[in-house]
Amino acid sequence: MKSALVIGYGQIGSEIASQLTAAGVHVAVATRSAPSAVPVVAAGTGSAQSPYADHATIDRVRADATDPDQLREAAAGSEVIFACVHAPYDSREWAQVLPPLEKTIMDVAAELGIPVIFPESVYAFAGLHGSVTESSPFAPVEEKGRIRQQLMEARLEHPATSASIIAGDLLGRSAQPWSSVVKMCITTPIAKWHRAIVPARSDVAHGITVIEDLAAAMIRAAQLLEDVPAGTHRLLIAPSSNPTLGEIAEFTHEHLGTQPRKPLSLPRWTTRVAGVFDRSMYELNQLAPIWYSPSVIEPGEFAKDLGTTDWREGVTQML
Repeated sequence: MKSALVIGYGQIGSEIASQLTAAGVHVAVATRSAPSAVPVVAAGTGSAQSPYADHATIDRVRADATDPDQLREAAAGSEVIFACVHAPYDSREWAQVLPPLEKTIMDVAAELGIPVIFPESVYAFAGLHGSVTESSPFAPVEEKGRIRQQLMEARLEHPATSASIIAGDLLGRSAQPWSSVVKMCITTPIAKWHRAIVPARSDVAHGITVIEDLAAAMIRAAQLLEDVPAGTHRLLIAPSSNPTLGEIAEFTHEHLGTQPRKPLSLPRWTTRVAGVFDRSMYELNQLAPIWYSPSVIEPGEFAKDLGTTDWREGVTQML
C-alpha cells in the first residue's frame, strides 16, 4: 500500500492516518472542512514507527462523502478507502444518514476498483447469549443494532470489495468522551477526584478495544483485500479484551495513586427515566444488554496474528 484515503479525522481516522504515515504511506484525509495540512500525532507502540513520525503531515482535502463527485476526486490515486465518518448518536440520524452515505462511498470504491474498510461495533450482536465471534449471527435488540446489521448486509451485497472490523468500546490516546464510555464515565471523573458512575453493571465482562489496535486491524484488512475477487466482504474482529468496568476503575485509581472506590452502578431504570429528557440516555438505555450483562468479544486468528495491546495501556494513554 502506497497511498490511502481516510474519510473523517476523529478518534479512529486520526489514528489510522498516524499509523499509515509512520509506515511511509501517502495519506489524504477528507473532511467537510479541511486546511491544506495538519500535524500527525506520532503512532503508538502498536504500530510501525518512523523517525520522522513526529513531524509528518498529511494532505487534507475538503470533500463531502455524500457527494460522489467530490469523493471521487478526493480518492483519485488512492489504493484504499478507510471510511471513518459517522453520524450523531441518534438512531433516527443513523437511519437517515448512514445507508446513503455508505452506498456513495462503496459506489466510488467499486468504480475505482479499490477496497473500502469500515470500523464496526457490536450493536448488531447485542442480543447474543454467548461471545461475539466472526461467525456469530446477527442479534440486534434495538434500532441502532438493526441499522448496523443493515449496513453490514449492504456491504456484503455491494460489488465493492470491503471489510467490517468489529471492535468493543474504545479507549486510547485519541478517545473522545462523547464516544468512549470508559473515558466519559470512568477515567475522566476519577482523574478529577470524582467517583466513577456507570450506566451499567461494573462486575461483568465488557468488550474493550484499544483504538491503535482497531486502526492496525483496519490497515491489515486492507492488505488482505489487495488480491481478492471484486465484491469480497470480510467480517473481522479487531484485537480486543474483556475486563470488567470495575477492573478498569480499579486500575485507574492505582495508576493515579488515588483512594480506590468502586464505580457507582446506575440501575437501568435511571437511564430509562433520563432518556425521557436526553436522547443519548434513551439510546444508551436501549442497548442495556451490552451494559447490564456480559458482553464478550472473542477475537479470531486475524486478531491473534496482530497482537493485542493490554487494555491497561489504553487507559494509561487516556490519562
